[in-house]
Amino acid sequence: MNFAIIELYDIVLEYGWIAIFAVFALEGTGMPLPVQVVFIAAAFLIKTGRISFWKTVIIMALGNLFGNVLAYYAGRTKGKSFFDRYGGKIKLWREGFEKVKEWYIRYGGPFIIVSRLIGIPRTPAIWASGIIGIDFKVYVIYSFLADFLWACFYTFLMYKGLASFPI
Repeated sequence: MNFAIIELYDIVLEYGWIAIFAVFALEGTGMPLPVQVVFIAAAFLIKTGRISFWKTVIIMALGNLFGNVLAYYAGRTKGKSFFDRYGGKIKLWREGFEKVKEWYIRYGGPFIIVSRLIGIPRTPAIWASGIIGIDFKVYVIYSFLADFLWACFYTFLMYKGLASFPI
């Protein structure tokens, strides 16, 4: 795992925004990736003047949104049959899905923001949005807003964290 993290860091340093977009797109599908490493690498590139803060945050948010949209469509087209077939065998997934569905119905778009900013419902919420059939426009608007806030927060946090290191 350590080698993969170092490799990911090096890829981001070498390819910049392209690598950042790709990693965040994959993460946006719900795939577990060590994106904190990308935040650190991006903060280093920002601190050294190779890329700008705001462009980086936008690229991160757009990459994550791209992955969110892919997961939405996967959930919309194949998710229900997959869930019906395997959901009963995966008790935790079924319980998580039912809870996420309840929250979507109760809170709507704002739940999308909250689900993206806290880890526990993040992945189930990404896939459940398509299965449940959340309005696509609402999903995209709230997802982008959440992705943007998330990217701003962690990029800023890592950037400020690097301030104590001489570069």
